[in-house]
Amino acid sequence: MRLITALLAATFSSIAVAAPPGPTPALPSPADGYFQRITRVGDGVWLIAQPQPFHVQPIGNVVVVEQRDGLVLIDSGGSPGAGRRIVELIGTVSRKPVKAVALSHWHGDHVLGLSAIAQRWPKLEVIATATTAGHLADRSMRAYPKGAPDTALQAAFDKRLDGLDGFLRETLAKPDLAKRDLVAAERQGFEASQRLLHQYRIDTRGLYVVLPTRTFADRLFLDDPQRPVELLHPGRGNTDGDLVAWLPKQRAMATGDLVVAPIPFGFNAYPSDWQRSLQALRQRHPVLWLPGHGAAMHDDRYLQQVTDLIAASRTAVAAQVAKGVSREKIAIDLSQQRQQFCGDDAWLQRWFDRYWTQPFADAVYREDTGQAIEQGEG
Repeated sequence: MRLITALLAATFSSIAVAAPPGPTPALPSPADGYFQRITRVGDGVWLIAQPQPFHVQPIGNVVVVEQRDGLVLIDSGGSPGAGRRIVELIGTVSRKPVKAVALSHWHGDHVLGLSAIAQRWPKLEVIATATTAGHLADRSMRAYPKGAPDTALQAAFDKRLDGLDGFLRETLAKPDLAKRDLVAAERQGFEASQRLLHQYRIDTRGLYVVLPTRTFADRLFLDDPQRPVELLHPGRGNTDGDLVAWLPKQRAMATGDLVVAPIPFGFNAYPSDWQRSLQALRQRHPVLWLPGHGAAMHDDRYLQQVTDLIAASRTAVAAQVAKGVSREKIAIDLSQQRQQFCGDDAWLQRWFDRYWTQPFADAVYREDTGQAIEQGEG
């Protein structure tokens, strides 16, 4: 939900909250790639991910690690409905109970499926960095009920979804959309987004936040003879409480949103720290990267792409800060990087600036001018 909130606040503020009347969209088709699938990525290790990795409101990846006495999950999906599907998918690969869920960060698309998982395995341990636990309990997630559904907060949540619904309908109704060369890809993307939003409304009924039961500052080791898991806080990056999971025997790294494909998310990030955190991960020389969104990766080429993108964005903003350009007028050209990440995909190109260039440039400006970078609200 955080991405919807950020987009409505930053980009679509002129759109009325109430959605214009119109027919109810159909539910997602298999081609939309909304529903997660489970894939074995190593001995006793699986990745649960959406087959189409980019959606306006995505579902975060879940990593499943089988240990001797139960399963460890990294993240939990983005809604109660997603959580229920995760429970079903886990049942297809193991009969062991989920004993622990480690949350990579506080964003809703990674934590809001936990309620359904905890209902299935009520004795599980919920682990997060102390910083992330603070966000989940406090301002960042104050719009969400804690521990049980809440009728009033659910109604407020649904009203926020009306804003996105209105944006999608108004965009598809604009006559100029049909005059543009890239209309086919864009129209297909917006129409698919309507279907996904319809399913998301169903999936988010009865949502609430399950708070962590165990926290740590820098490192927590979950021992096991075959698949030990080392939970680490490498430093700030995508958020100020990022958690990664290192499987030393498999040399696998689950990154949360420090690594996201095909487009990284730049909202309320910590630019220079992010570069340092990625470098710290690379120094362990993983042979398997499990990103917060997107497919498993077997080398660090994409990681280098993201590192280079951060550096290029910082350099471009710094040049404008040096000239005294105000925050509101910062405009950087990342067309070369956009092509590298998006290729000729018009739908991805549309969102690259909204998910990366605009929010990340704002974060760099704040960092370069000594202003505080604060986490937003989910």
